[in-house]
Amino acid sequence: MMSKKTNQIYQIKVTLDNTHPPVWRRILVPGNTTLLKLHDILQIVMGWEDYHLHMFTIEGLIYGDPADDEYGELGTINEAMFKLNQVIYREGQRLSYKYDFGDGWNHTLLVEKILTPQKSLHHPLCLKGMRACPPEDVGGVWGYKNFLEAIRDPDHDEHEEYLTWIGGEFDPDAFDLTEVNNQLRSMGRGRSTEALNPWGIHDEELKEVKIDLNSPWVQTFPKEQQFVAEELPLRRDVVYLLTYLRDNRVTGTQSTGNLPLKAISEICAKFVNPPQLVIVIGKYVHHLRSEFEVWPLYFRHVLVSVGGLVTGGPGRRWKLTPLGERFLAAPPTLQVWLLLATWWIQTNWAIASPFDLRDGPSSLEFTRSALKHLLDIPAGEQASFAQFADLMIEDSRMVWPTENQDNAQSFLRSIIRGTVIDPLVEFGILQTEYETQTRHGEEFHELSSFRITPFGKGLLEAIHSAMKPDQL
Repeated sequence: MMSKKTNQIYQIKVTLDNTHPPVWRRILVPGNTTLLKLHDILQIVMGWEDYHLHMFTIEGLIYGDPADDEYGELGTINEAMFKLNQVIYREGQRLSYKYDFGDGWNHTLLVEKILTPQKSLHHPLCLKGMRACPPEDVGGVWGYKNFLEAIRDPDHDEHEEYLTWIGGEFDPDAFDLTEVNNQLRSMGRGRSTEALNPWGIHDEELKEVKIDLNSPWVQTFPKEQQFVAEELPLRRDVVYLLTYLRDNRVTGTQSTGNLPLKAISEICAKFVNPPQLVIVIGKYVHHLRSEFEVWPLYFRHVLVSVGGLVTGGPGRRWKLTPLGERFLAAPPTLQVWLLLATWWIQTNWAIASPFDLRDGPSSLEFTRSALKHLLDIPAGEQASFAQFADLMIEDSRMVWPTENQDNAQSFLRSIIRGTVIDPLVEFGILQTEYETQTRHGEEFHELSSFRITPFGKGLLEAIHSAMKPDQL
């Protein structure tokens, strides 16, 4: 006799459409799983990174985050409000899951069996799978085919370029069932709804945020540098972001807590240097559709969230806290100080890395090394980026999993640039210089050196004074 519908377990085969040989997984999922949670599960078992939008199509209806359906053209139904036992009716039923509307990764979900639960099994569970998930942003099925051809053929025009892009190696046949199930067991609410939300600070934790706006740095701040703080684009952008969230009702998307597309467009348009929301490369036109893809906005949103200036999250309204109101009324120098203290002491710098740093050095080790080496550089003196990066790489014992040490050093230096140099340029602490290089017949700009501004030197010394002894 079949168990109650709410207790049913669905055995589902997930196949990535148009892959040959096919990339597929077989999973067991409880009937009381929401479609939003199913999205989390699919991201884990397939191996995606949840960088892009998604939607389900079930019996002709579309389920997803209604905030992503900006004009209501798709009639998107809120995926967080429906469970599998409300949309699955029979064995043999097929559901469609689309991830990344640009690359267009379509998955077919076949309901193979409807089972009774077994107490000995933890659900969700992956029973089996074959072959690796394609890399994010590889260009869909046809781009993946070209990618595989290139990395297999040393004579291919794009062989070295693709190997560098993927990090040195890629095995299309790799699939680790044990690792997938370990991730499923530890997923909590799910990666898209909480674990990867960089501003997912619970309200109770906000009460513990203790950053004093009355920093002693302000007492010694040279008056001639006041203009630098006032005109700093980062500070001005943050003020506008906070003002917008105060004056408009902005609700975070159901899946990640991101700002909806309308807010992204309106906020970015008022930034000092508005970021492009449409990328054109030859005939290829890509519309940025997620806050994760708009780094300037993402960076500023993380700062105000981690710093306790706003509260919000998945399905919740983003609004100012009392500290956020105080921030808007504070002098520019204090505003810059609070933002830098938030970045240096409270934020995991891994969010700014061009590569995944989950297995890299700790944030504390990273920031301590950066501060030490930056304070050793006199203000205004040109410093070699390569030498600075290599010192940090050595201090933090960073490694990159590839036999080609030249490539490894290049990847690691890119991490230093993304997590240390570029953010501090935004704070007005560093100024950078680039050299034009030619590789594979194409010119590109490479970071060669930087210098610390007088304004930045004072900020770095203030951070050093503010940090606890066990943080130095």
